[in-house]
Amino acid sequence: MRSARRVVVFSGAGLSKASGIPTYRDADGLWMNRGAVRFSHADDLARNAAGFSRFWSQRLAQVEAAAPNPAHLALARLQRLRPATRLITQNVDGLLGLAGCHDVLELHGSLRRWRCDGCGNRRGPWPLKRCLRCAGRARPDVVMFGEMLDEGVLVAAQDAVLQCDLLLVVGSTAVVYPAADLPLEAMKKGATIITLNAEPIRHVDVFADAVLRGKAELLLPQLLDGIR
Repeated sequence: MRSARRVVVFSGAGLSKASGIPTYRDADGLWMNRGAVRFSHADDLARNAAGFSRFWSQRLAQVEAAAPNPAHLALARLQRLRPATRLITQNVDGLLGLAGCHDVLELHGSLRRWRCDGCGNRRGPWPLKRCLRCAGRARPDVVMFGEMLDEGVLVAAQDAVLQCDLLLVVGSTAVVYPAADLPLEAMKKGATIITLNAEPIRHVDVFADAVLRGKAELLLPQLLDGIR
């Protein structure tokens, strides 16, 4: 960590668990809720607009009530210490930005933004959750099941991991593709890999240079304490 100059941090839901944002695959995770899965496909807005809007409004309220935890703040400190650090996240809660992080590559979008699938409007405003340009329904600017990642964001993330000398994987199970390919790409280019997660990360721990098992909000600040 002291010698690295081009650091990339790849984070997942475990980074935000201490902020009260549920993970996806824990015993009490979001995907254990049948209602959550039901309204997480790209076709669900047209199939059941009222249910879709109700579910995502609840998720947005949960995100807006959350605050960055010590893990988010530690990554903001890392960017101050190593300005070239790039942050890639699968999270849609926007907490890294609230913590003071910059240039965050949000692979799956953000619940704090809206978009219109009809005309592509992302600027708003969104009176009555309708697009002012085409009157189409506004929806959260997040990647649903059945949708592709934003190509520009994905390419930027791939470029970042190919240039890094250290990749830190924090709070991610690394099972959702194509995001899960990023640690492997960094390894192929010779980067040092450190994983930090409460549970084993299959397919990544096996080739990591260091495996830290624990909560991100506890271990990540400790890991950065020795960096100057």
